Amino acid sequence: MGGRLRKDKLSEEQIGERLAAVDAYEASGLSGEAFAQSRGISYLDLRGWASHAPRWRARLAGQAYTATGRAATAFVKVQPSEVPVATGCARIVCEVGSRRVQVDWPVAAPAECAQWLRAWLG
Repeated sequence: MGGRLRKDKLSEEQIGERLAAVDAYEASGLSGEAFAQSRGISYLDLRGWASHAPRWRARLAGQAYTATGRAATAFVKVQPSEVPVATGCARIVCEVGSRRVQVDWPVAAPAECAQWLRAWLG
């Protein structure tokens, strides 16, 4: 992975330097790439520092960091269709404009299904 070494722990001084760069970037009004180039730093480093800044600020303030703005993922229960589908059939539902059709087509006849579908879609 290139010549980069991962540092799991940054000193408060290193964090302060990175936060100062992030603050200067946000105040500059420049694009991230232009700002990074003007400072001689990697754009990817600047982007990473900006994403870590809230956590670092909380760490320096002695507070616990809690991420915000992320959508919580949750299980969504799906109710299966109550209408029985004949064994060996595939349910096909097509909607085009105001036209809608639902067909239970035998899986043993895929060529005929394709022919009917092409005709229906026109």
